[in-house]
Amino acid sequence: MLMNKHLRLDQAKIQRARKILSAKTETETIHQALDRVIQSEATRLQRKRIVRQMLRLRSRLGKMPEPSSEWIREARRERTGRYDRRA
Repeated sequence: MLMNKHLRLDQAKIQRARKILSAKTETETIHQALDRVIQSEATRLQRKRIVRQMLRLRSRLGKMPEPSSEWIREARRERTGRYDRRA
């Protein structure tokens, strides 16, 4: 639904956004900017939902048999070993 709105907007910001978005008109600029804000919020909520699912899964799995710091040290040893063999 399109409606006429009379808004006081900073012209410099509109021109800058228009250039960034490669929009042909000011109206197109504002539409694209609003679409990006809406998409950004949807992406943020999706990420938040994924993190929540990961935390639930982690809590169901319980404590891992080896601390993550030990795993990182082991991975570094393996990586260093690979580099040493090349020399």
